[in-house]
Amino acid sequence: MADYSMLGSFSTGGASSLNSELLQKLKDADTVAKIDPIDKKIDDLTKETEKMDEINEKIDTFYSAIKPFDLFNSSSTIFDQISASTTGDSVIFDAIDVSKLNEGTTTVNVTQLAQKDVYQTKTFTDPTANIDGGQDDGDKITLSINGTDYDFSTKGKSYEDLADDINKNSNFTASVEKVGEDEYRIIIKSAKEGEAITVDESNGVDLGITDSDGDGTADDGNHVLTAQNLKATIDGVDYDVASNIVTVNDNLKITATKVGDASISVQKDYSAVLPAIETMKDAYNDLVKTITEAAYPDEGEDRVLSDPSSLLGFLNNIKQDFFKTTGDDNESLFGFGVSFDNHGYMTLDSKKMGEALTTNFDDIKSLFLGVPEDKGVGTMIKEYIDDAKAPNGVLDSYGDKLDKYKIQYDKEKEKAVKDLDKKYEDLGAKWASYGALISQMESSFGGLNMMIKQSIASK
Repeated sequence: MADYSMLGSFSTGGASSLNSELLQKLKDADTVAKIDPIDKKIDDLTKETEKMDEINEKIDTFYSAIKPFDLFNSSSTIFDQISASTTGDSVIFDAIDVSKLNEGTTTVNVTQLAQKDVYQTKTFTDPTANIDGGQDDGDKITLSINGTDYDFSTKGKSYEDLADDINKNSNFTASVEKVGEDEYRIIIKSAKEGEAITVDESNGVDLGITDSDGDGTADDGNHVLTAQNLKATIDGVDYDVASNIVTVNDNLKITATKVGDASISVQKDYSAVLPAIETMKDAYNDLVKTITEAAYPDEGEDRVLSDPSSLLGFLNNIKQDFFKTTGDDNESLFGFGVSFDNHGYMTLDSKKMGEALTTNFDDIKSLFLGVPEDKGVGTMIKEYIDDAKAPNGVLDSYGDKLDKYKIQYDKEKEKAVKDLDKKYEDLGAKWASYGALISQMESSFGGLNMMIKQSIASK
């Protein structure tokens, strides 16, 4: 802001007209001519940016509504939804890919669960103490599994050390467990169900694994669980496998939890398709309304879009994709209840579409999804919006243009304000010097005028 305080002293005479009030009026008039047009451009740009934010929000909503109709949907399309009902609780059913579940019923009868081989040592009171006995050279415990022997030295080892050593072998799991007040055991298990372990304590160490009563007889009292396979019948096929998890048809995952019967019935669920089409239609019409009203405002309203043609073109390209045809009969969505009115809004005969979904499901699915070499309506529209949002796409370019204009207008205003301040600071300084000169001249002329009057009066 310019400082005009130097003009305040000229309150009388001709110099009084060179005041700060007049200078401010001149600057205000200059501001209207030079700054206000830039402010108007910034204000218009702000309104356009806000309108584009609203349009992009509508585009995102429509994009979300069209994604279930995309052939390459990363999860599953709306046409791949399934429903499943189960009976029994002897197994848990899951699927690697729900969309690839086969329709029909799978029956399961579990007669035996797979389980690991489990041994426990005799009790001890201090897990960190050296193993009682078995501290000489060659003292060891031998665990055998799948025909291979594994030796674990006990010399200089505590119970925890031995458990850690066994646990490092991927064939076994071992841990020190507290089983009573000041009582601990080492629990040794096979890493997998159905795999049997043989224990040999004949080399100077006695953990009581194969001699629970200490009488020197290997009575296996501490062999607490015996390895066994899962035995089950799935759709008439007998399974005898070393796991409680079985995958059938490369997709249906069956986890046995207890002995008993169970079944799962799978069927395609078409109920979500029609509501999804209606949601897509509503989102599209909302987008049409927002862009159309912005491009063609009511009489008396200003148009806030600087480039409505690009957005109208974007909208038209989406509309054209809905005209996609397929098959020998050139079928389109218009044969199943979809149409457009004179204003470009989509209409949907829900009853006609619902009936078509029960009689022509595959045709409608093909129209929306298509195949990789001949993409459907939903797939094409989703990809088109992706391209529009990508660098140099129509939506991305529009946003970049608005960002560039904002930078440009802000710089223009900053320079214009700076130039105007400088202009009137300089003018104020000149007026101050002019005022001083005028005052000096008026003072000199005042003395001369008095002398003239006195001279006239004396005559």
